[in-house]
Amino acid sequence: MKHADVIRLEELGLISTDQRVKIIETLKLREEGGRLLWILTVIGVLLTLAGVVLLISSNWDVIPRGVKLAAGIGLMVGAWIGGYHLRENNGHSPKVGEALYVFGAGMWLANIALVGQIYNLSSRTPNAFLFWFAGIAGLPWILRSKALFTLSLVSFGIWMGVEYGSNDGFLGGSLNETSLILFHFIGLALYGWGMSMRGSRWNEFAGPAEKTGLLTAFFSTYPLCWKWVGWNWMVWNPKVAVALAVLGVLSAGLIYLGSRNPALELTPQWRRTWFLVLAAMGAWFAAALMLSEQQGSNSHPRYFFREEVHGFSYVTILIMGVASLLMLPVGIALRRKFMVNLGVTFVALVAFAAYIDLMESMAFTGGMFVLSGIFLVGFGYVLERRRRTLIARMQSASSSDSSTSTLS
Repeated sequence: MKHADVIRLEELGLISTDQRVKIIETLKLREEGGRLLWILTVIGVLLTLAGVVLLISSNWDVIPRGVKLAAGIGLMVGAWIGGYHLRENNGHSPKVGEALYVFGAGMWLANIALVGQIYNLSSRTPNAFLFWFAGIAGLPWILRSKALFTLSLVSFGIWMGVEYGSNDGFLGGSLNETSLILFHFIGLALYGWGMSMRGSRWNEFAGPAEKTGLLTAFFSTYPLCWKWVGWNWMVWNPKVAVALAVLGVLSAGLIYLGSRNPALELTPQWRRTWFLVLAAMGAWFAAALMLSEQQGSNSHPRYFFREEVHGFSYVTILIMGVASLLMLPVGIALRRKFMVNLGVTFVALVAFAAYIDLMESMAFTGGMFVLSGIFLVGFGYVLERRRRTLIARMQSASSSDSSTSTLS
């Protein structure tokens, strides 16, 4: 329940002023700042960070090393102290405090780059992002900051992406399309972790983890719906096999534990169905990757060329289409507007990929473009109306439950 919800209940006459005060004090609810203030604060933080970088760059040669380091560390520590004061001690500007937390985390990355430049440290680029993630990973749990938690997930994703894309990556080389499978497993693991946190003391972090996980899991493997993405150059060694196995088992385990969380308002049938669909997605991608044909290359002796698996894109479309459709009733049951919107989006994206994959000759392609365009316009209209209906139903059910619980 939010501060604004309690105020609204008082305005409707469902609770008295004394009850409003007691609810706010008991649940420690805080009045949220306006969206305009949040937007202006974020813009101000970004402008300040960019200004600091430009000022240091324009006077790089004349600024002593100690001043550079002191300025960077001072801005970072000052942002965190100011954020803590505004968010915790003051309590009247939580969003501004969160923005300062993010600014301080950004200054940590800037300080890593600053130290590297001052002392001419030559190192692998992924290491800088690893140090950034390691430096901010514990802050969300100490400060209970949702913004920092989201940023830590983003920093982890950036590090993994740069690491996997590097020719000297710890898995033996650039993984190309194989990294899509690895990110799919990471996304499923994050989503399962988010479900596991529902109803716990870390419930506020469940939403960002679930959203980041689903976005990563679905967007990372959506390119595999296109039939010309069924092959890749990759390094195949024991490290890659172990990474796939560990991430696969971890993601399946976390999804299983998350689906059994009593805090989720799902029937046992839906829990099993949702878990099996997500597990089937991961199993299909891993199996298709490891069972496809391998051919060596004289020009790239350490790499394998994986031929396109026959019908790979069509099975991928089928599995992702089913998962996207099932996301709608699951999202309604859990009252997750994000899941409903994401499910509708991917139903349309998967349908579009299926039409494109079926096009072959120019004449056939032209005709299919015409038919597909007409279909997608109508299909998009129907989906949007259906999405609005589902969201309205969720909001109506949520308001009804809130009113009932208050009156009781």
